[in-house]
Amino acid sequence: MRRVSRVEDAVDRLLEAAPLAVDLVPVPEAHGRVAAEDVHAPAAVPHFARPAMDGYLCHDADVRDASPGRPAVLPITGAARMGERPGHGPARGEAWVITTGAAMPARGDRVLPLEAVRRTGDRIRVEWPPGKSHIAAPGELIREGALLVTGGSVVSPAAAGALAAAGVGMLRVHRRPRVALVATGDELVDAMEGAATLPPGRVFNSNAVTLAGLVRGIGCEVEYHGIVRDAPDGMRSAFASLRERYDVVLSTGGVSVGRHDAVHRTWLDLGAQRIVGRVDLKPGGPFFAGRLGHLWVVGLSGSPVACLAAFHLMARPLLMRLTGRRHAVRPLVDVALAAGFPRATDRTRALWARVGPSGPAGPAAELLVGGSAGDLASLLGAGALVLIPAGTPPLPAGSRVTALMLDAEEDRNRLTIAVPRLGPLVIGIVGESGGGKTTVIVDLIRRLAEDGIRAAAVKHAAHGFALDTAGSDSARMAGAGAAVVVVGGPAETFLRIAAPADHPDRLVLLAGAAAEQMGEAPLAVVFIEGFLHPTRPVIQVGPQKPGSPAGEVLATLPALTGGSGAALEAALRGVVEAISLRVRGLPAAQQTHEARRRRPAAAQQSTAAARPPDD
Repeated sequence: MRRVSRVEDAVDRLLEAAPLAVDLVPVPEAHGRVAAEDVHAPAAVPHFARPAMDGYLCHDADVRDASPGRPAVLPITGAARMGERPGHGPARGEAWVITTGAAMPARGDRVLPLEAVRRTGDRIRVEWPPGKSHIAAPGELIREGALLVTGGSVVSPAAAGALAAAGVGMLRVHRRPRVALVATGDELVDAMEGAATLPPGRVFNSNAVTLAGLVRGIGCEVEYHGIVRDAPDGMRSAFASLRERYDVVLSTGGVSVGRHDAVHRTWLDLGAQRIVGRVDLKPGGPFFAGRLGHLWVVGLSGSPVACLAAFHLMARPLLMRLTGRRHAVRPLVDVALAAGFPRATDRTRALWARVGPSGPAGPAAELLVGGSAGDLASLLGAGALVLIPAGTPPLPAGSRVTALMLDAEEDRNRLTIAVPRLGPLVIGIVGESGGGKTTVIVDLIRRLAEDGIRAAAVKHAAHGFALDTAGSDSARMAGAGAAVVVVGGPAETFLRIAAPADHPDRLVLLAGAAAEQMGEAPLAVVFIEGFLHPTRPVIQVGPQKPGSPAGEVLATLPALTGGSGAALEAALRGVVEAISLRVRGLPAAQQTHEARRRRPAAAQQSTAAARPPDD
């Protein structure tokens, strides 16, 4: 059986690769290449003092006290122009014509702009001398020794211009990786072949098109070598023909464990050394990377979504390292899930997401692929991969997870996936109107507070509500169009937002952010009265309301109008114990054991007692 690697370990092994050899190229040809070393300015730019504008060079002592009543009148006795050797300059009581950028002569310490004087013939009259000297010191553009290019960075047009300005004519850069791109599979058809329709069992080759653009964007030279069929002899011949001409052979398909998945076996038969095999990742687990002499060989899954996930997480960092980039891994950002992820993970999950701007609780991630490994169209707007490590339970909205930012420049050399920090346990309170749902929430919040557990409540007011007072300052501000009005008082804070409550998960995030921003500890539980809860755990109060699907039923309580005091008390105590065990993170088996051990006998016998949580 092939060994399975953690994705973090796979990236570490791939980044042991060395950058490619160094070329010495003229600076005009260095744009877009990766510098192989730091380059500092060998001299100041400009290396001489110069006027900042066209005007007249003179001595400050001759004009500093000039006024309309006592003007300074100076004869023009010479000129200094850009590109010419500077002369001796004006003597005291004289002026020279001087142009912007000319080298400053030995004499003269003030430049009078053209608009600051009146010229008559070969004399100038100064009545209001400006306060500045208008002389730029050497090194105004680039100081001597300034860092112009950092080794491992891409040479930008501005950097190339700065090098040229400093007189640097040649630059050491890393050679661009030469990448051969191959698609494998008997089922593939190139879209360029113009097939109007495909017979059953055939698909267009999209991976090669996507990868070609991604690899060129890194700065590699890419050549596409078409589709290689699954026949072993043909695959071996095709791969062998590429080994001497390229630095990397990047292929898609044929790396899983099926009978016809022969890419990794073919490379091993050709003498390649396996560096990374199958990875503990979904999607993208089928993977192969090896070395054959100078050649790197990388095989990605044939599934488009899995192919892209593995490319961003593993193949791209390898290519970045070969180009000589200083950093090879994109930024990893701590984000809050805008909606929960309802599945436990047995492998590291890579979920396509859109990360919104930072709010009070930081950036929030909207998952675009609801767990499907093959939903290609949904990820078109993705700007991040949310990474959830293996062994993570279902995550509620507001949980903090790691996101790899796909639109940002690399800033590190390690892929580190943090253990998610679970958001609050969100519980829907459901039942018929008038059954006592609000009373149950109030009682549960009080009991949890006594147990040291912070809880919040979200109420859906379907028919609207009036919390503010008509004519109050805050009401007038809201009426004028303020998007948000915050009223802070000595005992509480009131937040009024001009937006409908269209989704309960948004309200949960808002409640959690408000609690943290006001200097409080994170919320542990949020109760929601109203809304539908098709996947969220619920507490049923009285008969189930028709047309209200729900997720896991944590407990079923009698309606307050029909339950006996003892039965209701036992049931509420059981619910609090179940919630307490869950939010404190005990394993499911231990939760059940602890609940049975701590619960009074009457509660254990009650048919209304809470069911043990099922994680």
